[in-house]
Amino acid sequence: MKKIFTSLFLSLLCVVAVNAQDYVVEPQNGSVVETLSDIFITWESATTIDVDPALMVGGIKAYMVEGDNKTFVTDVFCGPAWGNYINLTMMNPTVDAGDYLIEIPDNMITVDGVVVPAFNLNYTIPGMATTEATFEITSDNGSLNTLYIKIEPCSELQLNEDEDVEVPFLVKNDGFNSAIAANYTITITGANTATLTASKTVPDGNYTLHIPRGNFIVDGEVNPLWMKDFLPTAVHGVTNDADRVTIYNLNGVQVVNNGNATVVNSLQPGIYIVNGSKKMVRGNK
Repeated sequence: MKKIFTSLFLSLLCVVAVNAQDYVVEPQNGSVVETLSDIFITWESATTIDVDPALMVGGIKAYMVEGDNKTFVTDVFCGPAWGNYINLTMMNPTVDAGDYLIEIPDNMITVDGVVVPAFNLNYTIPGMATTEATFEITSDNGSLNTLYIKIEPCSELQLNEDEDVEVPFLVKNDGFNSAIAANYTITITGANTATLTASKTVPDGNYTLHIPRGNFIVDGEVNPLWMKDFLPTAVHGVTNDADRVTIYNLNGVQVVNNGNATVVNSLQPGIYIVNGSKKMVRGNK
């Protein structure tokens, strides 16, 4: 009988050795971090760790916490165990300032045959909160050399003086050959307006503008990452017979000679040479 109790006692010790408290987290639970991206959880005394495949994607959730409220931020991918640790990866990594909660559900992880109960991890990203304002961009006749930004809602607009903030840049979209075509300097022009000036002349093409997080301080909060796609300039403003155009297709064949708005809008959508410049014609839709 004594041997039986001794065996049961030792079994209980083994269970305690691999419960939810017997792990090491990197970054450590409660840490202040710059980016919420990857978390490693290690059971140092474990020999076998299993993760429920059905919960690897969507089983773990990340939330931003404000007082008693929490807002969903992203799903967390939990990869299979490698040795005695698992890697949690945010599906959408964040650098936004705030307090975060990572919820690991019950029965997701089994360590040496013992199911780990649900547990949470907490992290803080310091800095300014991120504004929920949005932006609109206009340009001069489709040129990307100078862009005009209007931010709403916004009553006070400032530049962030942090030297580590990446400046706005324009990417030329060309498959695997995509590259930065120009950087921009920012000039604040009003309470909610600013101008972006390119570092070099930008030819027509397919581009994406990136305004990295933190370039602007909008009513005391920094902007998130803002992006905008630009296609070759569309034909706009052809509204009456006084606005005449001659159009060639990309093979050099003339398709419109001294045409008006009605003729232009009857074309199939595509890129044409309009009055000597490459333009995108929307056509009828």
